[in-house]
Amino acid sequence: MMDKNQERPVFYFDVEIKKRELLSRLTVAALLAERGNHVFIGERATIKSIGKIIPRATIVRKSARSNSVTILSDLISSGYKIVNMEEEGVLVGSLDEYIGVDMPSDAIKLPDRHLLWGDKQADHLLNLHPKLKDKFIAVGNPRLHLWKNRYYGYYDKLSDDIKRDLGEFVLMSSNFAYYTNRKHVKQMFTITGFLEKSENTKIYEENFKIVEFLFKEFVKVAKEISLRGVKVVFRPHPSESIDKIQEYFSDYNNIIVSSDYDVAPWILASKAVIHNCCTTGLEAVFMKKNTIAYTPNSVSQYKLNSVDKIAKVAFNVDELLDGIFSPAEFHPSMMNLDGYLADKIPLNDIVSSLEAVQTKSFFDLNSVEISNNRYQFNKFFYTSTRKLKDYFIFNKVKKHERHSLRKKFIIDNTLELTNYFSCMHENGILKRNVTCVPVGRNTFYIYCDNINSD
Repeated sequence: MMDKNQERPVFYFDVEIKKRELLSRLTVAALLAERGNHVFIGERATIKSIGKIIPRATIVRKSARSNSVTILSDLISSGYKIVNMEEEGVLVGSLDEYIGVDMPSDAIKLPDRHLLWGDKQADHLLNLHPKLKDKFIAVGNPRLHLWKNRYYGYYDKLSDDIKRDLGEFVLMSSNFAYYTNRKHVKQMFTITGFLEKSENTKIYEENFKIVEFLFKEFVKVAKEISLRGVKVVFRPHPSESIDKIQEYFSDYNNIIVSSDYDVAPWILASKAVIHNCCTTGLEAVFMKKNTIAYTPNSVSQYKLNSVDKIAKVAFNVDELLDGIFSPAEFHPSMMNLDGYLADKIPLNDIVSSLEAVQTKSFFDLNSVEISNNRYQFNKFFYTSTRKLKDYFIFNKVKKHERHSLRKKFIIDNTLELTNYFSCMHENGILKRNVTCVPVGRNTFYIYCDNINSD
């Protein structure tokens, strides 16, 4: 049995958006635990939160942006190491825009490693920062392995339930926050300094017009196909407001606006997936679902638009309807998105790339473990206090921001995680039993009890 108090390499996976990245990070976390490492998963790490649990660790982040420089610097100066397992950057307007926003020069030097989606991103970064060449590794992303294997059947029951409740429907993926949440997007560009250059301001304004056009065309075509008898589930991006988007479809009973659950069960339950330069479309293709890139007037959101060409393309409503009711088509030779997606890297290579950046520490589980009953009580107390605070907030924008942040990442109990570990074990991804215990709000210690303590 593993000695949980023994000095071992420690990894902490922070999660920003549960629906997007929890299961992919949980997959890698479980495999690291199976190898005998101390592993934690929780909300985004700060010295204030993680210092109470473990004195040193390798922290696996989802990006290295300018707004995280202070946090990363504080963690590093306190003995932590950082790995950026990049969640962004597989679909980008341009590499310069992607680097300028997601990996600016003031932040890129801080992590020990950047695990990137593809060779193109790694080569571009290498050209910009030749002295940091050992930091850039193109290993893909664990999300790709979940897509290829349809999440190992984890969402099969939920997708069946959705299909039973809604019947036949098409899934339209909205990723138009550039327009629908323009205040937040412009603020993000401003924080990173991207808009300080006049040429970048011009790029931003051009992109805004394109995204505005595409969003309005998606709304228009959703209404048109719904009036022809096709039920539509219109799914907002995590950064978009459901309430605002619902207003566009208030008079259409055949259109449902929902962002419930991860997108995966909706993909599995749908008859077809409609997108424009969206990761949901990429995910649907790897899951072998009928996928259609809708590009009205041949417009794609990004200039680097290979993702719109790996399956069907429709330019108008008639072609879209034809695509919905015809068999799926894929173009395997284009699946690596012209080098932007490393699609043949084994999952264990990603785990090994993380394990190469080790930070050893002792861990006293008895001092931080929380019983499930106590975890539920703490959650109830926290939720009640939060609701009381919300009652006295009258600014609608601020109240919406608080609500959106809370929805990003919350785990109700350990069962949510252990059910997924069981699924991994049943499908042979895990060879040993892995489990977890809560050690803080939305924070869990993951371990394998079949590891010898030597």
